[in-house]
Amino acid sequence: MKTKEFTQILQENPEKALFFEYQSGQYVRTDYHITEIKNVNFDTVDCGGIRNEWSEVHVQLWENEIPEPDHSVDSGKAMKIFDVVNKVREIYPDAEIKFEYGNSVFPTAVLPVHNIKDSGNALIVQLTPDQTTCKAKDRATTPEEKAAACCGPVSEKPKIRVSLASLQTANSCEPGSGCC
Repeated sequence: MKTKEFTQILQENPEKALFFEYQSGQYVRTDYHITEIKNVNFDTVDCGGIRNEWSEVHVQLWENEIPEPDHSVDSGKAMKIFDVVNKVREIYPDAEIKFEYGNSVFPTAVLPVHNIKDSGNALIVQLTPDQTTCKAKDRATTPEEKAAACCGPVSEKPKIRVSLASLQTANSCEPGSGCC
């Protein structure tokens, strides 16, 4: 989901509770904070030697160690945070938006939006973990190209046996011998 699509949904649903489901049936605590909105630029070279560049927006969700029963974020409050950040510097509107979250039982991860459910009085943002991929294989259009991609099957290489005895030579330098 693009950032502008997410903020448009917030604008169209003012004052609805805003919940985040980071795994099926597992929700970010309702007293979370939006602590940062990051424009993230990637400049990578994949295993096939191809340069890749793209941008994302990462929104950090944080839970205070001490629960705050009187604190909550609704769609309007979230939109105000986006507006504050946009006044300092523009949030990339056409970049994919992802949410950074972790707690004591879920390692910190950057999660894309899978779906947003409107339950009437609340928006439930369903997040789904990304899967890693091999861009060289992804670019391939034929089975032969996929097989030849750098992450394709590795041909069997001869095994070299090394023993400690073969590493010791007659001209080795012993500790305390003064040769070093």
